[in-house]
Amino acid sequence: MRLFITGASGFLGKNFINLALRKKIKIYALSRKKKYSKKLIWLKGDLKKKWKKELKKSDILVHFATHGVNNNNVQSIYETNFFESVEFINNAVKSNCKKWLIISSSSEYGLRSRKMKKIKLNANRIPYSDYGMSKAMFVDYCKKIAIKSKSKCRVMRLFPFYGKFEPKNRLYTSLMQSIKKKRTFKIKNPSEVRSFSNVSYISKVLLEALDFEKNYFKSFQTWNVSEERTMSVKDFVFEIWKKKSTKKVIYAKKNLFYTHIPDKNSLWKLNEESGK
Repeated sequence: MRLFITGASGFLGKNFINLALRKKIKIYALSRKKKYSKKLIWLKGDLKKKWKKELKKSDILVHFATHGVNNNNVQSIYETNFFESVEFINNAVKSNCKKWLIISSSSEYGLRSRKMKKIKLNANRIPYSDYGMSKAMFVDYCKKIAIKSKSKCRVMRLFPFYGKFEPKNRLYTSLMQSIKKKRTFKIKNPSEVRSFSNVSYISKVLLEALDFEKNYFKSFQTWNVSEERTMSVKDFVFEIWKKKSTKKVIYAKKNLFYTHIPDKNSLWKLNEESGK
């Protein structure tokens, strides 16, 4: 098996690639940054390039590339998450790479995370951010083009996750830095309830989802992905804090409430052997 991976140098991309390489999977890894490795083939560039030769040799496209989780540049969010991604999918079809694992986000559901205790796959999506909207638009396009081109598109909507290689300024990274430097940590939105997952679990699910015969489908399919460790942001922070530090934790005044909890029937069930 050979994969073409976009967003290969990102938080999740790095974790997924490390796991895939341990399984002896061959990889084309696309990144804007120039990198070297004897274990895979790094491609420096972006989604606008056609990558015709590499896509023709690839069995599955794994699309991690994204922009805007912590960015307010509206133009760049839609440029990367929709327009460039659409162009790239079209190039994959032209190159006869017709199996796609599209990595999306629970942000697609948007305001549903305020109106429903647990989010079902068939819930109407009401994105409340440009990031969520751009993701929803791209997924809808993938469904359309997959059916038209007789391709297979499996969309994996990820709920909140944390862990190794996580970018600065996110919850877990900021918490670990505060612990390391013995600083007081301020929790934003302490009452917000999330279904937290370690990135290692997410990577295992995505690796297993490369088997397009498992949970068989014809052209298009979506799954929610979560480890189901449901708790408030406050409880998540204290769970780690108590193990690592004795410094104080304080709460920010801002206290929006979203659930970010998937319905159990919407989740990809990881095989016991894969979970080890």
